[in-house]
Amino acid sequence: MKIRHAAASDVGRLRKNNEDAFIANPALRIFAVADGMGGHASGEVASRIAVDSLQESIARAGQRKETPLPEDGTAVLSSPANVLVNGIRLANQRIYKSSLEKREYKGMGTTLVAVYFSDSSSIVANVGDSRIYQIRGQAIEQVTEDHSLVWEQYKQGLIAKETLSSSPFKNVVTRALGLQPTVDVEVKELGTQPGDCLILCSDGLSDMVPDDEMLKAVNELSGDLNGTCRELIRLANQRGGRDNITVLLIQIDPG
Repeated sequence: MKIRHAAASDVGRLRKNNEDAFIANPALRIFAVADGMGGHASGEVASRIAVDSLQESIARAGQRKETPLPEDGTAVLSSPANVLVNGIRLANQRIYKSSLEKREYKGMGTTLVAVYFSDSSSIVANVGDSRIYQIRGQAIEQVTEDHSLVWEQYKQGLIAKETLSSSPFKNVVTRALGLQPTVDVEVKELGTQPGDCLILCSDGLSDMVPDDEMLKAVNELSGDLNGTCRELIRLANQRGGRDNITVLLIQIDPG
């Protein structure tokens, strides 16, 4: 599997600092976006701890012959899935520990969405409301489900998906890294094929740009991943740029 990627992050039009963070490491085959939360810039700290811890954990796992099981002793899906879940749980522990050590870090947390490509599979995991989309041809599909109050309302049929970003409860997440000593990570295997494009993004993009416009931007700028990232950020800012905007594109090419 040959992978190309591009990423970009922007502070948006209303925020003073960027609390998003991302990693794109083709050597380790790990890609992730984190959207931090918390006062006194602690959101920046939480998101950076998340992506750095995850990258470190993946690197260490590659040096071991066996993959330890997750903390609860239960196999998730496969060895690659265990590697990814262990890395996210390590990140959660480190953020939580840091939040107890400094007053200005109290209550900090972060969302996290990640893709890990092993030799045999593509594993996606998420905590919070950052998202992964999969584009195949002329179709776009949201791969992850938000861990948020409004998403629960949407699943129960109480509100339409188009109204999620305008709900007064939009920012109420039901899961995040760093808020508790342990965290429930949603993980699954993703079927991919040559030609697919994956979008990893913070809600600064998904709240501002509808799915069909993401699809249009990716297809119109086919092959120009850096240009597509810039265009998606431009669209989000054009619509108001109410939050930090991070976009990470992964193109799966024949190889």
